[in-house]
Parts: sequence; C-alpha cells; structure tokens
Amino acid sequence: MSTEKKNELQAKSVLYFFLAMLVLAVLAVMGSNVLSTPYKYEYLKLEHGWDVSYRGRGHSNVTLESFDADGIIAGEKVTFKRVMPDIYLFSACLTFKTRMSRVRVYEDGMQIYSYGYDIPDGYFVPKAYHYVPLSSDYAGHTVRIELTAAEDGAFSGLYPVTLGNTEDLMRDYVQSRRLGFLVGVFMFYFGFVMIVLSPFLIFGAAKDRSVLFSSMIAILLGIYVLCYNEGMSYITHNDVLSHLIEYISLYLIPIVVILYILTSGAAKKRVRVLFILLAVDSSMAVLAIALHATRVLMINHMLPLFHVMILSESVYLIWLLAKSDKESRLERRNHVGMSSERVLLVGILLFIFSIFLEVIRYYVLAYISKGQEKSGFDFITIGALAVVLSIMLNYFFHSIDHLTEARTRLKLHGMAFTDALTGIDNRASCDQFMAGLTEENRYAVASIDLDGLKIVNDKQGHSIGDMMIAGFGELMREAFSDCQLVGRMGGDEFLVIKRDATAADITRNVWALERRAEEENRRAEAFQYAFSWGVADSAEGENVQAVYMLADERMYRMKDEHHQKKGITAASDAGTGGAYA
Repeated sequence: MSTEKKNELQAKSVLYFFLAMLVLAVLAVMGSNVLSTPYKYEYLKLEHGWDVSYRGRGHSNVTLESFDADGIIAGEKVTFKRVMPDIYLFSACLTFKTRMSRVRVYEDGMQIYSYGYDIPDGYFVPKAYHYVPLSSDYAGHTVRIELTAAEDGAFSGLYPVTLGNTEDLMRDYVQSRRLGFLVGVFMFYFGFVMIVLSPFLIFGAAKDRSVLFSSMIAILLGIYVLCYNEGMSYITHNDVLSHLIEYISLYLIPIVVILYILTSGAAKKRVRVLFILLAVDSSMAVLAIALHATRVLMINHMLPLFHVMILSESVYLIWLLAKSDKESRLERRNHVGMSSERVLLVGILLFIFSIFLEVIRYYVLAYISKGQEKSGFDFITIGALAVVLSIMLNYFFHSIDHLTEARTRLKLHGMAFTDALTGIDNRASCDQFMAGLTEENRYAVASIDLDGLKIVNDKQGHSIGDMMIAGFGELMREAFSDCQLVGRMGGDEFLVIKRDATAADITRNVWALERRAEEENRRAEAFQYAFSWGVADSAEGENVQAVYMLADERMYRMKDEHHQKKGITAASDAGTGGAYA
C-alpha cells in the first residue's frame, strides 16, 4: 500500500471517528436535560383518578393510558372527568394530545375550550396538542373532557393529561422535541443551501445532477421530521396545514430517493426496475393528493397502502444497493478505505431501515399495544439524520476525489507538456498552442537561441550545460511573464508567443531578457548568458508557421553575425541588439 493511500485511509478514518463522536455528543446533549430551562412551578401528570364514559358505560378511577377505546367509529364520544387537585399554579393550564378527534372541555359544567368543530364533516381532523387555560380558582373544580371521533378508528387509547403553568408547559413542549426540531431545521437549511449551489454543480465541470435530488431529500426529510415531531404546528399555528404537509412530504420522499439513486450512480444496474418504482411512487403521490383534494378519500386513509409499498421497495432497494456496492468493490480491488459511494450507501440503508422499523412500530402500537399515543424511540428522525450526514460526507469525499483527480490530470499534463529541465512549455505544448492560432488572431512571435551552450558542454560538462539551460529558462519566464507561451523547442532553441501584440511589443520583452541576462552575468562565474533572437508578428505571414519561420530566420541571421566576430566571447555577445522587419 502506497504512502498516499495510507494517508488517505488515515484521514478518512479520523474524519469518520470525529463525525461519529460529534453526532453521539449532539444526540446525548439534545436528548438529555442539560439544556433544559428549569420550570417556575411544579407540573402534575393527571394519570389516575378519571371517571370515563364510553358507549353508555361508566368506568371509575381509570388510568388514561390503559383505557382501551378500540373499534371506535366516527361520531362516537369518549368523556372523562375528574376533580382538579388543590395545588397553587399561576396561569393554570391543562395540556393533552388527540388524534382525529373533536374536543370540548368543561369546567364545572361550563365550556371553556373547543377544537375541531369548525372543520367540515368528511374532512380529516388532525392530531393536535391542546392547551386549555383554567380559572384562577380551578382547585376543587370538576374538569370534563369530551372527545368525538372524526372518523372510524380515530384512536384506541387516551393521551395523558398534564396540569401546570402555561409557560412551563409550552416550554416543556419545545424542550421535549428539541432533537427533532434541531434535526428538522438542520436538514431543511442544508437542503436549501444545496439547492442554491446546485446550478454550479449541475452546469459546472462536475455535471452532477444528483445534487438537486439530494437537496430535495434533505428539504423533504427536514419538513417531515418537523411535522412528525409537531414542530410545524408550533411554527404555522395551523394543525390542518401541518398535517397535510406531513403526508405530502412523506409521499414525495420515495420519489426523490429513487431519483437520487438513479442520478448518483449508486445502482448502476436494474435501472428499468427503478424507473418502474419511480412511476409507481409518483402515481401513488398524485392519486393520494387528488383524492384528498376532491374529498373522495382523505390522504391519511392511503397510509396502509403506502406502508405496504414502501416496505416492499425498502427490501428491494437494500438488496439492490448492497449488490451494486459489492460489484463496485470487485471492480476497484485496490481502493483503500470507505469510498464516497459506500458512505452514501450506508446512509440510504440506515434511512430505509429506520422507515422499516417505524412502520413496524406504527402497527404494533396501533393493533397490539392499542395506542399510537405511546411514545418511543424516534427512528425516523435518527434515520433522516443518518442519510443527510451521509450525503454531506459523500459530497465531501467526492470533492476530495475530484481534487485528487484534477491534481493527477494536472501532473500528467505537466509531464506531457512541460519541459523537465526548465519548467516552461516543451515542444509538444508549443506545437499545440500554435495549432490553436487562426488567421483571426493577432500575435507576435520571438525565436531565441542560447549562444555558447556547446562550448560549455564540451569544456565544463553537460551538468553545467543543464544548469545554464535551466537558469536561462527562469530568466525567460521572468522577462516574458505577460506572454501566453514561453517554451523550449529543444536543445538551445526557445519560442515565445504573445497575443494581441506586434513585433515591437514582444521586442520590449526581449530587451527585458537582455537586462536580466546582464544582471545575472555580473554574478555568475561558471558561464555567461548570451543569446540570438528574431521577432515577427501575424501581419507578416499567412499563418503561425510562416510567422515563426520568419522570426527563426532573423534569429539565425543574428547568430551568424555573432559567429563572424572572431575572438569575441559569449559574454560580449550578450549586449548585441536584435533585428525585426
């Protein structure tokens, strides 16, 4: 294993560990009472001592959570009452939750609260949290709560009732759901940021269309988690709207997950099956929304069919993604560590598994434990957090892979088009650059030949000759810094091309090279820099080859003049002027 691969594996391992510890720390803190604000007053859960009336039968001293209202049908009522305890509370309030029920609350026979009776018959009454203010002298008064089922099977058990200060109870509502709120808001804003960035990734060099659907996954999951944890009701103050948004986001999530799998390449085979699933999921969502809008069938009544569909798809997608990952690993046997695709796969699998567990729990509570009211571990929130974090890591590692690939391409490009000795462009690069110039371009060309290289090689060795060439390349890079091409054609021959310039313009660069050579010659001991040169521009030739040949001809004319001067050293050649027509 190469050192680079080991470093990559070590970096990824450290990141995985750090992220896992960070997530665990956040979950531990948000799930504990560390951040909880202390309450001003004691609050009391009124779990026992209720008198319940249901289907003409009375039940005394009932514990609400153990009461079974299984089989309730639309229009039936459950009434439960008790005497309020003698404890002092400022701004006393009762709070409880209901599902698909209309509510009336009475204190000593006087109605003090009503909910759901403004919703037309045949339309769904959503789940809701109720805050019922009591009179200042509530102690010893009898409170009666009347629940009317809005549809068949609206509820099977009763939620507990809590007595406390209004402000304390509302604070407890938020604090008990802060993890869900945090995860939901985080995912929503993460998706929003990715939506903003998506045009740059879709139409940029990456051409990554999956970023749009990953953004939609994050947004829909964020909305659903907020609704699932009753956060949307707290934000909108509209339970019906929140309930509708929850179901619509739930029906849309499978669609964008499959679109993401298709565009991300997480499953390279069985694309046709994925398109079939996409068509089924889309039809399901459109049908549910249409039936609800026309009041033919409420959107929540489609939930059992949706659950069957999503469980079947989950099993298939888990198998498909696992198989695709195995095939990818066989194709890349030399890959080190967890790839970005594997991170994405793990996140999607955790999310699908969390949906599977949540659906199972829903039916266990509904038909075995007799009461969806009973709370438990929030699989959806944790699964949603896992998939969004996997998407973040996927893009992080994808970016690293992209940068590594770009760096490798640049390195290979440098090896193919850079002169190893001088660091400037080599002949292949010069030929490629000249091939790209057309008759419409305006440019100037300088052909430069380093004088005295053969003498240095013969008398002092090729290592000193190489030093001379490398040093001259550095001088050229400095003198022609504003030119688009500075290259070595081979041996002691060099080429410079400057766009939007004339021969006179590039001559000024040559003069700058002469000045730098003279300064270097005053410091050098092993050799002295001298060169011959010639320039021409695009106005003097039909094409770049003709212009280059003209500049080269003028360079050789100067070189011949240098050779004709007997007894003149290379140092004295350095100050010789150039020629251009």
